[in-house]
Amino acid sequence: MKSILRIVAALVLVAGMSVAGASSAQASSPKWLSLAGGQAHTCGIRTDHSLYCWGYNAQGQLGIGNTSPAPAPQQVGFSKSWASVSAGTFHTCAIRTSGALYCWGHNAYGQLGTGNTTEQLQPTRVGTSTSWKSVRAGSFHTCATHASGSVYCWGSNGNGQVGDGTTINRATPKKVGASTSWTSVDAGGDHTCARHSSGSIYCWGHNFNGELGVGDTNDRLTPRKVGTSTSWTNFNLGYSHTCARHSSGALYCWGYGDDGELGNGGTSNHMKPTKVGSSTSWISSTSGDDQTCARHHSGAMYCWGYNGYGQVGDGTTVNRLKPTKVGTFTNWTMVAAAGGHTCALNTSGYAYCWGRNDDGDLGDGTNDDRNTPTKITAIATG
Repeated sequence: MKSILRIVAALVLVAGMSVAGASSAQASSPKWLSLAGGQAHTCGIRTDHSLYCWGYNAQGQLGIGNTSPAPAPQQVGFSKSWASVSAGTFHTCAIRTSGALYCWGHNAYGQLGTGNTTEQLQPTRVGTSTSWKSVRAGSFHTCATHASGSVYCWGSNGNGQVGDGTTINRATPKKVGASTSWTSVDAGGDHTCARHSSGSIYCWGHNFNGELGVGDTNDRLTPRKVGTSTSWTNFNLGYSHTCARHSSGALYCWGYGDDGELGNGGTSNHMKPTKVGSSTSWISSTSGDDQTCARHHSGAMYCWGYNGYGQVGDGTTVNRLKPTKVGTFTNWTMVAAAGGHTCALNTSGYAYCWGRNDDGDLGDGTNDDRNTPTKITAIATG
């Protein structure tokens, strides 16, 4: 009888440990407010407004004071007042709840906006304004919206992506035109687009692949309106392509299409907005280097384009020319496509990443590529 009791007690103990272990593992999974993907690094703001980054770090783009890669999320400083973050190729920028703007990482073209070209390994303040509303880091330039309604850009400007009418690199924020009616801005590889309060989209910079959507392949040094529509609700830029959602719920893409990133079933470039499928139930989209993802009204997520590292998330490494559903989840709230990887949040606030992972881009503690969404279950403690 004692032996039986010992066995029962042991089973109860093991069961209790299993439940506790499962609870502990669940508790260790951090929850997030937003995510941003760069070329080979990722950053995210947690629910307590602390900022974490992980992945490639040779230029200090993680903001953790060194240049060592981090395969799991590491906290950037000690502040718990971060409001938004954007990751570029080798630099990162973020805005605090105060409205102050900070950038760090690679700075050869002045993309940090600090007035010089010195690399920074930790967040460094951009000017003195506390009225920044949003920031977007491109490949080697950065743009931001101001509370005044103005858009400012800085950094690499060889193709006019700063939008100040020149091709001179800028190390401090430069106002784009005279308008104070901009509502949002995004920075791509070497091009920039912004949405006007009228509902129109304007683009400028590099246009070799038609990424400006103006019907030709000539660069523009100042904003140029995309078509005649005044019904664009949101948009995003990839390295050499652009996508935008229309008020009808339809999604349009244009620019470089060799890997299927335009989602229209072909691999040709398009110099004007081209509709993605027939759905009018898209909510928003995001573009990486050569892949695009979008959230559907159903809560499902679809990705398409280059898939060599599994960044489309459909369990394969086959390029997809049309929107392909990612798993079976229907509770995605945001998605951030990056260089060769993609990350997304669900309604519970949990983060999932997939695709290329050479430098820990996915934050799962390994360097193994993933072709389906993989949950970030822990953060680095030191």
